[in-house]
Amino acid sequence: MITDLSFVRANLPKIREDANKYTKGYTVIFAGSEFMAGAAILCGKAALRSGAGIVRLVVDKSIYPICGSSFPEAVYSAFGSEIDLSKAKAVAFGCGVGQSEEKAKVLLSLITENTLPLLIDADGINMLSKHINVLKDKKCPIVLTPHEGEMARLTGLAAEYIRNNRLKVASDFAKSYGVTLLLKGKDTVIANEKGEVFINPTGGKALATAGSGDVLSGVIAAFMAQGASPFDSAVMGAYIHGLSGDLAAKDKGERSVIARDIIEYLSEAFKEC
Repeated sequence: MITDLSFVRANLPKIREDANKYTKGYTVIFAGSEFMAGAAILCGKAALRSGAGIVRLVVDKSIYPICGSSFPEAVYSAFGSEIDLSKAKAVAFGCGVGQSEEKAKVLLSLITENTLPLLIDADGINMLSKHINVLKDKKCPIVLTPHEGEMARLTGLAAEYIRNNRLKVASDFAKSYGVTLLLKGKDTVIANEKGEVFINPTGGKALATAGSGDVLSGVIAAFMAQGASPFDSAVMGAYIHGLSGDLAAKDKGERSVIARDIIEYLSEAFKEC
């Protein structure tokens, strides 16, 4: 099925008249590492722009001064400290987070002990690929957002095969592991464990820029925190993210769009919805 505007309009979370920052969607994002502070900032800003009421960024203490000064709207915790998820509604893990045994342990515990919807991207996917069978022991709904290279690491399949069999690969993986799988690329594919598959029509070459995936993760996590199902959040997130990129490209030219432009045009994309 091709995602269209009517699907987004029908499923986009509504904002309650008596909403506060907690009911609007408290999102916890584990992201960023030394030399990758920007990934945390982009993901967090995208989540707030997509309606999350609170974003808590869990970052390495070394990059807090950069993140805090660039993104004062977030609240922060240090990676390795105890994180209270009792008021949270969704979790994201992986954007620029780096790879280490300590971080892999946190990811595995989120999969096997946490019950909140969990999005895993980037370094999170690369760490997960070494422990893929842990998905069989998950306690939470999971959204994975790999590009073709990351999908190759998850499956052991050649990237060229994945490129030529995108629908089958995404669908087979989603059904085998009981997850929502968003396979990035031209005509992004979103599949779930029930065999439902959507193809996203928005977004073009302008999205081929560093940080674009971090923005997408923030959008999807925010939708999950606002109560949309993980699958609907992934379908809508891909559509809104792509539409925002299209609108940015229309004004700036597709050659000149950068990730922060995608965030800035999210408000215009939401107006169309």
